[in-house]
Amino acid sequence: MIVPSVCAALALIVPSAMATDPIKPNRTILFHSHNDYLQPRPVYHAFDHGFRSFESDLWWNKDAKKFYVAHTIIEIDHSKTFQTETLDRVVKIMEGNYSSEYSKNAPNKFLNDPSNQPTDDPDWYKYYSKGFGGVRPIQLLLEIKSNDGETSWPHLMEQLEPLRKRGWLTKWENGKIHYGPVILVGTGGTPSYEIAPKHSRDYFFDCPAGSLNGSVETPSGSKFPFNSTLCPMSSTSYVSVPHSNLGLLPPPRKAPAQFHRDIVETHHYNSTTRFYGVVPFAPARIDDFNMLIQQGSDWINTDVMSDQAAYNGRS
Repeated sequence: MIVPSVCAALALIVPSAMATDPIKPNRTILFHSHNDYLQPRPVYHAFDHGFRSFESDLWWNKDAKKFYVAHTIIEIDHSKTFQTETLDRVVKIMEGNYSSEYSKNAPNKFLNDPSNQPTDDPDWYKYYSKGFGGVRPIQLLLEIKSNDGETSWPHLMEQLEPLRKRGWLTKWENGKIHYGPVILVGTGGTPSYEIAPKHSRDYFFDCPAGSLNGSVETPSGSKFPFNSTLCPMSSTSYVSVPHSNLGLLPPPRKAPAQFHRDIVETHHYNSTTRFYGVVPFAPARIDDFNMLIQQGSDWINTDVMSDQAAYNGRS
């Protein structure tokens, strides 16, 4: 016999035939493939669905000198590394060897576009949504899970040399952002204090949405305020925002104001917003996404590839 409380819980996770329809925004909604390595064909599957941002959860193995991709340490498959599941696939796309949507000349079109000029005031939404030369950039969101970011981050940067040597990486140099067709953004266990002080770098930080009036503090006590040249993306957990209903039920009337506050603050810093943790199997998912879009959020963080087509009309 199933008790009433269990029935109620099941009702929350079984998709409803009366689920809310996606709204039709008058702007490009950016889609981020969360836990991308769990897709049937990492990177490729999401790219085919119009995603241009892919996330890798990384576990450094100092003996093998490899980063394995997995959500938890017990899920590590030694045949699945950052190079095989993510990096090699991005390089193949960039070289024009995967899709006609990214031809062999696409990176050069991006870099040589006359409107692609160094800037100290980056418009990150335009960069992600339109790119340059008709080419949208590709983002790699890199999350170090192995609790050793300070020591493993330099090894991760070494592994990204195939992108760096081709001149594809977006850079912060000489007080300016130099846009490239690929951007690297560290999140999770990324040591922000190793990124913020650098005067020249080709990687950025996923800053904390809702707390951008703070700063990055180094072990020596120096402080570096969050700003647009450090934070192309700013994220927070959807369920941590007050009145979110934990993403299981449609957001109540009090919720939009809470999310709006974080979104407005993030845009004040010329960063873009991402709320992660919307429950993928809950029928309220589309209600959550609709509310975020209505409040001006930039990214939809999802594991469901069909979400992109629902909003941007792409099959």
